[in-house]
Amino acid sequence: MVGTLQNRSGRDEGGAPRLLLQVFAFHFPPSNASGAARPARLARYLPEHGIQCRVTAHGQTRAGAWPGVSYVSPSDARGRWRVALAVARALHRIAPYNEELPWLPAALQHAFAEQRTAPADAVLSTYPPLAAHLAGLLFHLRFGAPWIADFRDPLADNPFRDRRWARSYDLWIEKKIVKHAAAILATNESAAEILRARHPGAAARIHVLWNGFDPGEPPVVPAPALAPRRLVHAGSLYGPRRPCALLRAMALLAREGRVDAARWKMEFVGPHEPDTFTECQAELEMLLAAGMVEIRAGLRPKSELEQAMGRASLLLLLDITGDERSVQVPAKLFDSIRSGLPIVAWTPAGSPTRQVLERAGVPSMVFAPEESAENVAARLAAWLDDPPAPASPSPWFLETFDGARQAAWLAGLLRARARP
Repeated sequence: MVGTLQNRSGRDEGGAPRLLLQVFAFHFPPSNASGAARPARLARYLPEHGIQCRVTAHGQTRAGAWPGVSYVSPSDARGRWRVALAVARALHRIAPYNEELPWLPAALQHAFAEQRTAPADAVLSTYPPLAAHLAGLLFHLRFGAPWIADFRDPLADNPFRDRRWARSYDLWIEKKIVKHAAAILATNESAAEILRARHPGAAARIHVLWNGFDPGEPPVVPAPALAPRRLVHAGSLYGPRRPCALLRAMALLAREGRVDAARWKMEFVGPHEPDTFTECQAELEMLLAAGMVEIRAGLRPKSELEQAMGRASLLLLLDITGDERSVQVPAKLFDSIRSGLPIVAWTPAGSPTRQVLERAGVPSMVFAPEESAENVAARLAAWLDDPPAPASPSPWFLETFDGARQAAWLAGLLRARARP
């Protein structure tokens, strides 16, 4: 059932009713998981438009925790919610993916208690993980608050949820979400169109809210070293997002004597999976032995990632899904473009990532995932000999992906459903 916002929270300085929004965001600062940035931007800027956010997130209160954000862990469940925790853990063991279900009982217990003392006018949940959307759905069913379901990544069309036998599971959950949500948010038009085609009756409730950047945080200031220059990937490598095409091309150029450690080094800063480099292990070992690759694995502080980006002459972006299409945009794209540094990217033809790069105003060299090492090496060599200088992002980019502007749009969507 789709609800309607109710005016329970007084009025802001402009006379518009103030609204209280319950937010379920498993990832939230001080976590530096990429999924934490989007809900943080909304929580920071929605209050400027009379939308107060009450956030329930995962974790323990610690240094860097946001005031007013409730951080809960599975062990925080109490009383009858301990029974729900046991059920959630059992379901977690048999679910096809890690949905973070054990977090759900503690998150609901805390949010339900707060709702009884200060009723929220609406609820927003942001996926992944699925536990956040389940929290939003159950909160909506319990209290009738209209529910905004935010898909940072697709569910049924997610290339990283690739178990064929679980496809019907994803479609069933997606159908339930679309049925009950007052609005569904996708991060780009391609993802939104897929949802509209599958759920035509809900097309008017499916909207696009791009990922973006926080205008209150200064961009990385490039200060690239001249010797050796650096090609940097700062962030996680997982699933099909593997840098093997780059490593094969660089190994080819190194064997031909066109690049060496005195001129170029590749840095991979951040966590990667055990099989990330398996398909190009020989090339990796060759380049490591030549001193052309540095890997600093594991979750790194944001400051370290930004420092690595600032020293780069080229930034690496991997939008590789293992499929011929992509309906996702790597979150790091926006901070990379804000830096103005040239970007070397792998993304399918017609992808949202490619569309953004084409209009962003910064130099970019884009490869299709299927391009051969020879083709990549031939094109990349020109930039390695003479990399482009950093450039300012276009006005279109700065306006479209400004997190404060996006929060203003979302506030309008919320108010459009408010009772007079």
